[in-house]
Amino acid sequence: MTARLRIKLFSLKETLECGQFFRFTKVGDTYIVQSSNEIFSLWQKGDSLFYDGVEEAFLNHFFRLGDDLDSILEKIDQDPIIHQAIQTYRGMRLIRQDPWECLLSFLFASAKTIPHIRSMIELLCRSSGRKVVLGNYTGYLFPEPYSIKTRFQLEPVGAGFRTSYLVEASRCIDRNQLLLLKNLKYKEARQKLMSLEGIGRKIADCILLYSLDFLQAFPMDTWIQKGLKKTYFRGKKVGEKAMEQFVSNHFGPHAGYAQLYLYHYWRNHPF
Repeated sequence: MTARLRIKLFSLKETLECGQFFRFTKVGDTYIVQSSNEIFSLWQKGDSLFYDGVEEAFLNHFFRLGDDLDSILEKIDQDPIIHQAIQTYRGMRLIRQDPWECLLSFLFASAKTIPHIRSMIELLCRSSGRKVVLGNYTGYLFPEPYSIKTRFQLEPVGAGFRTSYLVEASRCIDRNQLLLLKNLKYKEARQKLMSLEGIGRKIADCILLYSLDFLQAFPMDTWIQKGLKKTYFRGKKVGEKAMEQFVSNHFGPHAGYAQLYLYHYWRNHPF
């Protein structure tokens, strides 16, 4: 049964399509989303969000509807560059993903386009996840921790060198261990994640920002590094640590929201 949620300052389209989350299918104006053993449909008209197959409490958690986005955007709006991104995509929110699903998703992200990442994740779920149905749509849940036991299990995925990372992650960490990272300081939590095979600084920051509430995390992929160098550093050579220090000082404790807006803007408005 379809329900309605009134929401201030929210863009469903930009939030789902900005590259932070991969498990959705668009059918016309409707999005079918899979996350945390949930499969649900939703669409937006003005300030109304219509949804089916999920509880309102889950949507509030998943889309971070409790975040005071007006206040956050005001705090990160520090210069004309981020201001333009905010004006263009105002209403885009961070998604609070399941940390286990987030970790596996971003292990696929190295040197891959978003459509390819989405395709590989779907193949992973088809090969190792449980089937679920919503109306006429059939989907597959993420495989649970410890369920990926050998490389052969992942042959249909075509994950290449990432295969060993996925197997190792499934063997040595689970959802509860990931949630415990929320009790640590940001850089300590990042270091813990980077001790896992295949996880560098960028992937660790993605996991921390998109699933574990570390809003100061600022994932630096090629788009972000290129954009920072060209616009904030005027083409000068600068190291990643210097960039990280600049970002922390310039955008403050909500730098992750600045990353979300800058990444989406630069990806859609190439230099």
